[in-house]
Amino acid sequence: MKKIEIVSIIDDDAFFQFSTKKTLELSNKVEHILQFHDGEEAIQYFLENKDEPDKIPDLVFLDLNMPYMDGWQFLDKFMVNDFKKELITIYICTFSTSKFDLDRVSNYPVLKGYLLKPISKADFFEKLEKELENDSLLD
Repeated sequence: MKKIEIVSIIDDDAFFQFSTKKTLELSNKVEHILQFHDGEEAIQYFLENKDEPDKIPDLVFLDLNMPYMDGWQFLDKFMVNDFKKELITIYICTFSTSKFDLDRVSNYPVLKGYLLKPISKADFFEKLEKELENDSLLD
């Protein structure tokens, strides 16, 4: 069975982290799950491993509102760095329906979508299937 090698959850909400991890595990479409509780922790990991594509996530679920470094700040730092991984897909996962946030999405070509919480298991499964269609994510 084809699987996505590494999926990352970047969110300060412990319940969202737990439920998303369980959903990803239940999908049986993900090999490894990396979890970060804020954007700063995540970008540090990305930068420390930027030359090692096998350690960089293929797919990221990113919250916008987090302490220390929010999702937008993470994206700003992410966009100015070169990672050896050919394709990294990022989905925003947020409660925000702010027009300001929705309009900002177009500034980040790496963003694949904007998912409003609570996110159903079916929505996660759909996103995983969509990513599996891209051969560069397959192990």
